[in-house]
Amino acid sequence: MKKTAVLLMILMLGAVMAAGCIGGNATTTTGSGSPSESHSPLTTTTSSASEFETTTSSVESHYPITVTDFVNRTVTIESEPKRVVTIAPSITEDLYYLGLFDRVVGVTDFDDFPPGVANVTRIGGYGKYANLEVIASLNPDLILVDSFSMAILGDLEKIAPVVVVDPHSVNDIPRALELLGGVFNVRESAKKATAEFQEGIKAISSMVAGEPKVEVFYVVWSNPLMTAGGGTFISDIIELAGGENIFSDTTGWPTVSPEQVLERDPEVILLTPHCGMTVQDVYKGPLANTKAAREGRVYVIENENDLIHPSPRVVMGLEAVAKLLHPDAFQVSYPITVIDFAGRKVTLESEPQRIVSLAPSITESLFYIGAGDKVVGVTDYDDFPPAVKNITRVGGYGKYANLETIASLQPDLILADGFSTDILDSLERIAPVIIVDPKNITDIYNALELLGRVTNREEGARSVAAEMKAEVSYVSAMVAGKPKVRTFFILSYYNGYWTAGAGTFVNDLITLAGGENIFDDVSGWGAASEEQIIARNPEVIIISPNAGIKPEDLCSGPLSEVDAVKNGHVYVLSDENLVVRPGPRIVHGLEEIAEYLHPDVFNYQPQPLACNATASAGG
Repeated sequence: MKKTAVLLMILMLGAVMAAGCIGGNATTTTGSGSPSESHSPLTTTTSSASEFETTTSSVESHYPITVTDFVNRTVTIESEPKRVVTIAPSITEDLYYLGLFDRVVGVTDFDDFPPGVANVTRIGGYGKYANLEVIASLNPDLILVDSFSMAILGDLEKIAPVVVVDPHSVNDIPRALELLGGVFNVRESAKKATAEFQEGIKAISSMVAGEPKVEVFYVVWSNPLMTAGGGTFISDIIELAGGENIFSDTTGWPTVSPEQVLERDPEVILLTPHCGMTVQDVYKGPLANTKAAREGRVYVIENENDLIHPSPRVVMGLEAVAKLLHPDAFQVSYPITVIDFAGRKVTLESEPQRIVSLAPSITESLFYIGAGDKVVGVTDYDDFPPAVKNITRVGGYGKYANLETIASLQPDLILADGFSTDILDSLERIAPVIIVDPKNITDIYNALELLGRVTNREEGARSVAAEMKAEVSYVSAMVAGKPKVRTFFILSYYNGYWTAGAGTFVNDLITLAGGENIFDDVSGWGAASEEQIIARNPEVIIISPNAGIKPEDLCSGPLSEVDAVKNGHVYVLSDENLVVRPGPRIVHGLEEIAEYLHPDVFNYQPQPLACNATASAGG
């Protein structure tokens, strides 16, 4: 799947660097004037009304109007624009906040806000990658662009007047609103939108004003590892959110090494859905030794466009980042009462600071939502993220935990799943207990929400759930309409082939991945005989790495006659816990299964089982 996403990520990276995020300025000009003056980030500068030169003084005769745009071009607009094409998503958003969205007749393929933009004609790629023929066919009376369209400016001007709106810092956004307010004769709306934007920025910044600065590493791209330097739009947002960009001493979009990141040791690492790196990659890779990874403060921003589109929308991105960096500044009011997965009502008098987790899936979830630094006790089976190796072990899983060890840790909250119900009374004598026991994918989202609320990490929980939902939606969309692949999963080989039936996460994942579990008519986990497997003839067999059997073992014996073995479609999961633990990593298990079932869809090239020299190559 990562292979198929490379092109998309490259395009997104180009958009990040061009969508008003770079601290430089456009140098191409049209008509009189010189390139626009650079505006320093984090200063309170707004342009005056003198930027707009009207040919008449009365509102009734506002047009024709001549304006000076962001690259000092003078543009005359003869009449009120009614049909507008925007070739930058941020400009579409500006028009929405000005109440002018109904005039937009064409947008780029990258526009995603407001929701109504889904119904607007697409004119192709961003900026210079736009389709000129489609734009012309829309008969626009105005085209709005940023500096990424300068290469096609001459061609655009043959279609309609073009105004360049190209903010480079947070404080350029009011200037953009004011310019558009003049162009469309809605200056009062521009003043209102500007005031609301500035108040939103001020309100969020004031919430974190007294908090210590948090050192942040923002991943723009994973290979090579790229980040945002000082003077970029992203760096501005980090600073306003109460953070300190660890690479603020660089400019633009520098390539950095893992060693440099480790040396600067960020407290928080921010990823985006299209940066080519997942939270799991951070925990398992060279960045695992950063403070951010050790304390479970690695987050995926739900929608990076909230951060990189220089429009009033950025207030949403700023709020999300501020809540991730300083959750205590946005603390929920305690005491709180929640209903857990067992239907129990549990009241917490204050924010938990010392948590014992009696299920590995819960531990992983806590680290993913940014509450890993609160965990003081885990089971002997906890193995992810790597930081858990330094946390006190409380014995076996669930009911096999050591109560004395748990009590010695003086927890203020114990989190457990249904496997701990036998010792629930004993646990409650130590600390409040909340049961977190998801049974399906939707339950995992609910579990994250519950954990986020009780630990005051709601923003982190929301971002994790959103990333999971996006991955599930992506896989489901990719396999939609494809033939269902008959699939057999082997958990263990002991007195039969132990497999997953209905009601298991494995069964759910196979279905979501475009497969059909050949034993979905049985419930839970059970042993299947060779005769049953042969009769149901799976097309793909997936084996747990801990099953005690290898693919080549199937080459001899009765199962050698099923389609999966004959065609070489027998695969071993990279990690059993990706499909059996009900936590955030389960989407990686979904991805892996989908690649095995539909390798052509995901441009995946699995290593096939070869029982003999004439075996099919498969794939």
